[in-house]
Amino acid sequence: MAISTNPIDHLRATIRGGVLVPGAPAYDERRRTFNAMLDRRPRVIVQPLDTGDVVAAVRWAVSNDLPISVRGGGHNVAGHAVGDDALMLDMGAMRSVSVDPVRRIAEASGGALLEDLDRATIAHGLAAPSGTYLDTGVAGLTLTGGIGYLLGSAGFACDALVGAELVTAAGDVLQVDERTDPDLLWALRGGGGNFGVVTKLRHSLIPVRDPYGGRIRFEGESVGEALRLLFELQGGAASDALTLQAFLGLDPERGPVMSVLGLWIGEPDLGPRVFAPLRAVRGAYFDSLGPYPYLDMQVIFERMGPGYRNYWKGHFVRDVGPAVQKVILDGTATAVAHSGLLVEPIHGAAHRISDDHAAFGSRRALANVSAIGIWEDPADDPPAIAWARETTSALEPFSLRGGGYLNYAPVDEPALRVEQAFGAETFARLRAVKRRVDPENRFRFNANIPPA
Repeated sequence: MAISTNPIDHLRATIRGGVLVPGAPAYDERRRTFNAMLDRRPRVIVQPLDTGDVVAAVRWAVSNDLPISVRGGGHNVAGHAVGDDALMLDMGAMRSVSVDPVRRIAEASGGALLEDLDRATIAHGLAAPSGTYLDTGVAGLTLTGGIGYLLGSAGFACDALVGAELVTAAGDVLQVDERTDPDLLWALRGGGGNFGVVTKLRHSLIPVRDPYGGRIRFEGESVGEALRLLFELQGGAASDALTLQAFLGLDPERGPVMSVLGLWIGEPDLGPRVFAPLRAVRGAYFDSLGPYPYLDMQVIFERMGPGYRNYWKGHFVRDVGPAVQKVILDGTATAVAHSGLLVEPIHGAAHRISDDHAAFGSRRALANVSAIGIWEDPADDPPAIAWARETTSALEPFSLRGGGYLNYAPVDEPALRVEQAFGAETFARLRAVKRRVDPENRFRFNANIPPA
């Protein structure tokens, strides 16, 4: 019997999971992300069932000189999950989460989504700092930062990462924690998917019981007052237990509008008092504030549909005064289609955690401000992209380092802004770690850190 020399046949023979090639059922479905602007075609998509499958797939990619992309939730606006002419690892079959409520540790497999992590942890009255969309991949979000409703109490998602299982570009399996490899763990806390395939993530958890929060919307002249108050409520004297963020957009009938979303996880009886200043602003036309289960807060944003085109860009800002607020309001007034500005104040634990704890480079900012370009008609590509770029340029004088949030970076993010997001010293240290675990830059579909 003749032995096949077809590389794809060899790949299928070495793993238990699925292998998809162009033309195969589900190939087109799994290569698409929520950003309709992207149309990338991997040479092969592997759907691993376990770490052993990941190891075999990585070693096969190396033997066939292919770069590797990794899809968790496919939620990155730049489409880092899908690499052209690459081996794409679709981690969707690896979504298990286990929780140790005594140690307050959760372990999530590499394909777990926020909904998997949140449902498993909140069953014990616990949660990990994460993000705000339930269909976001835990790994991609955590490795590049992670901004959510527990920011004030527990910091960024990457701050809660206490351990990981990593498959390197050589196909080696590393158990990474503070004892075994503190430098690599530091790099995983914010350095993105540059260092290999994370097949397990261990997160520290905090208690979350009887939260109070929801959403309140403003229109007209009240938008400016609500924006000022947003920054005031998240200033230096803010309680860690309160985390707020806002989205400002242009409603066809109401004009500029602003949604403030927030969660209070302190003493439940204090919830109404904490949000009272926002309720005192005239011009609110929607108010869902009240006792708000954590899982309900995590679904307050709708899942992103596949028909929308997206281009996002922004800055971590060191100033949230009147000049920055004017840029935000001016950008809102000229937004295209469904576009708007996402404003995520940074305070509390996120500020107090040491810079040496994580590679994430922007924790000293006062807010992350991002121009979120969203539209449907390809004819709107030029004005929508121009709007996002112009709004971001207007924010640049107030930028902490000149870079933005890499989880929101656009497809054409230049290498300089990636470096600026970390700062020169941190970036050099990250490049040294990259050289050790991925010297050929096999994992380059990301906010790339080239090996030193």
